[in-house]
Amino acid sequence: MDPRDRADALLARARSRGAFVVTPDNMTSPMDASNTQQIPRSVVSELDQQDPDTTTQLPASLIEENDEHPLAKPSTTTPLEVPAAQVTTPLVPRPQAAPVPSPLREPAEEELTGLVPTIKQSSGRSNLSRRLDGL
Repeated sequence: MDPRDRADALLARARSRGAFVVTPDNMTSPMDASNTQQIPRSVVSELDQQDPDTTTQLPASLIEENDEHPLAKPSTTTPLEVPAAQVTTPLVPRPQAAPVPSPLREPAEEELTGLVPTIKQSSGRSNLSRRLDGL
């Protein structure tokens, strides 16, 4: 199948799922969406008259002065002094604990020998195709 035909089929399947699936055909900028609230300039101007600090313009020199990242500055901390008489205790390994018998297991139960299956049986479909189908 041609990749373009396959992409068109996937988009058609996505569109058929519901109105809340976003595809390139129906995506809308948040600024163009009908539920975006736009504040009229008159409201902002009225707020500026009540509290002029709400939209204060700062000079560029003040912004540049305070714009430096705190990690870019040289370190202002001082390292802690370690006392010379501090004694360290060497690590000692713990003794091995004795095994505890399981109450769920019967004592006469035989041990399993041989091969034990460790792989799940697949359903025949890849994870990618299942995700594309929305499963």
